[in-house]
Amino acid sequence: MILINGIPATKELVTIFSMVKGATLENPIKTKDLKRATGLSERTIRNAIQDLRFNYSVPVGSLRDGANNGYYFIRNQDDLIATIAPIRAQAKKELNVINKLKDNLKNWNDER
Repeated sequence: MILINGIPATKELVTIFSMVKGATLENPIKTKDLKRATGLSERTIRNAIQDLRFNYSVPVGSLRDGANNGYYFIRNQDDLIATIAPIRAQAKKELNVINKLKDNLKNWNDER
């Protein structure tokens, strides 16, 4: 039985974990490389990353933009900030969309 953080894991999840653990903010592991190593789809890999984060408590960081995108093991505060900043910005944008849609509906209904 293979364990990650004391919890049983599949061979594919262990492969993803190992590759991410060896990656850094400066040299993240790309999804295409994870796909090649595991044979899993991009969606399944994203789900595995979420599984590592939420069920195995692994600090997996990610970079979404630019040529240096991919996953890495968060080792310090700077690594954490690099992951959190774009997620926080996206969350703010999504909240703005929600608020705007509520206003639009209210204004639309008021005019009718």
